[in-house]
Amino acid sequence: MDSLFLRAALMAFTGIGSVAWASAPADGPTRSLLLAGGSLAICSDLSPRSCATAPTDATRDPARFRIDDAGIARALDPALWSLPGAPSRDDVAAMLAQAQRALVATGGDEGGAFDASRLESAFAEACVGDGCAETDRRRPWSVLLDVERAAVMAALEVPQRTDGGARPLERALPARSRVRGGVEVLRAFVAEAQARTTGRPKIAVVTASGFDPMDAVDFYVDVFRELGADAVWWPVDAAAAAARFESGDCAALPRLRVERLRLPNREAVYPDLADYQRAHCASQPALMLQVQGVFFAGGDQWRHRQAFVRADDSPNDWLLELRQAHAEGRVVVGGTSAGAAVQSGSWMLGNGDVEAAVSRAARVAPPPEPGCTRGGRCGGLPEDALTLWPAGGLRLAEDAIVDTHFSERARELRLLMAMQAADARWGYGADETSALLLREREGRREIRAVGESGGWVMRRDAAMRDEVEAWYLAPGAVLVVEPSAEGGERVSLVLDAEASRATRQRSPLPESAFDAGALRKAAQRLAWRCGASVQLPAAPGVAELRCAEGAQGWKGTSGVQGVGPLRLRFVREGIAVPR
Repeated sequence: MDSLFLRAALMAFTGIGSVAWASAPADGPTRSLLLAGGSLAICSDLSPRSCATAPTDATRDPARFRIDDAGIARALDPALWSLPGAPSRDDVAAMLAQAQRALVATGGDEGGAFDASRLESAFAEACVGDGCAETDRRRPWSVLLDVERAAVMAALEVPQRTDGGARPLERALPARSRVRGGVEVLRAFVAEAQARTTGRPKIAVVTASGFDPMDAVDFYVDVFRELGADAVWWPVDAAAAAARFESGDCAALPRLRVERLRLPNREAVYPDLADYQRAHCASQPALMLQVQGVFFAGGDQWRHRQAFVRADDSPNDWLLELRQAHAEGRVVVGGTSAGAAVQSGSWMLGNGDVEAAVSRAARVAPPPEPGCTRGGRCGGLPEDALTLWPAGGLRLAEDAIVDTHFSERARELRLLMAMQAADARWGYGADETSALLLREREGRREIRAVGESGGWVMRRDAAMRDEVEAWYLAPGAVLVVEPSAEGGERVSLVLDAEASRATRQRSPLPESAFDAGALRKAAQRLAWRCGASVQLPAAPGVAELRCAEGAQGWKGTSGVQGVGPLRLRFVREGIAVPR
């Protein structure tokens, strides 16, 4: 698409030249934050498994790849192979040549292209030597970091075009989704944005968290359109930040994508989005003055964060504008998975398995590169280590650490350990296809669950050395936090009129606190009747969940049960757990 047209489209959307500030409500601005737990399971052309009825008329197909001279040259760009411990370019070249010979022998489509699984299998079999082990430096694919594997695939990706020569766009089909929770989450976000305008709300989408930030753009723009909003891509990522705030050279974006993101070939695969990003970099429209919502996609929260900080880790202009717009209540901010985790206002969780979190001390460090274990390239920081960043994320969830995929990945104890290490006041853990919606005005905070299940809210004060106060917040109640007369805070639970009494849960508890949904099941058992505490093994210790004074349970309209306040603690082996 012509760059002048893109610039005009960008100006038309943002209303440059006719900007008007939204007036704040008389009783002060309402700051809204939606934290979704990931796996929203929205039906789309590229997510047929999320569809009740898979689309048969997809407009965009899954990516396909071709190993030819041009692709090999892109894959061997020295900038892609500069990380410590990377295999030599000669070995990578040999891997590509072997895979090319193997694939040519089996044939591809009419253009000699293959799907991702065929290509990855060919790479996995390539051995630069004799008798390679499954993981072996002579088998280059086995020791590549995830980002290096993604770089090779990106270099070889074949552009898709319609008969008219345009790039086909992925369609989102939320009405066809098999699970309704994810759609409910995004509808709640659109409703928050709608409350800030009289027309169709406008939403900016941030996709900086992905290995390829351009891949998810079509989906998010279209899903919000389907749900009643106008959406635009906010094309910020680490490469765009470097172009804008370091080099001042927007024409250098193709090179910076390779150097900062290890992402080649985007100008060929997504020419319209590459032009759009360059136009945005050069013009810097006042986007925060014209949108009512900003939504962050899932992926890697560290990649999100790198788009919004300078080389010295201070906030760049984009983050300062976002913080101001959110603080003034002009925009609702939301995100799913990494897009929620990056909102952390206390220390930010970067990485870590729950088993490692309870076994070893947290590390203050950037997260290790995914895939570093298989290549022996973690540099002394285990890939499963609990890593925290003291400067937090974007700091919109002011005094909290945010975690996601929560009950499904049994992350309750991980968040407990992170809160203790960071001395964090609050913790939010959103379950999959669900979200926690926070509204705050004049010191009063209201937290409500939306979607399929709900999420955990945890609170810790100076008197809680080894435990936290916790609520499993299912739809059907709101948790209210407000200043108390004594100068502290008062926390209360208000049930909706539609909420009903909790019922007895007869399914057996999992054998370990590390099992999927284990502590959520324990909480729902306590929702019916608070009796003895529930204790689950969590080697090298035990997780204990018990009701606190005034605990109440409920069943929401979704059928999921909530309860709180509870007390959650982790007791190491050798310390008696009172019953």
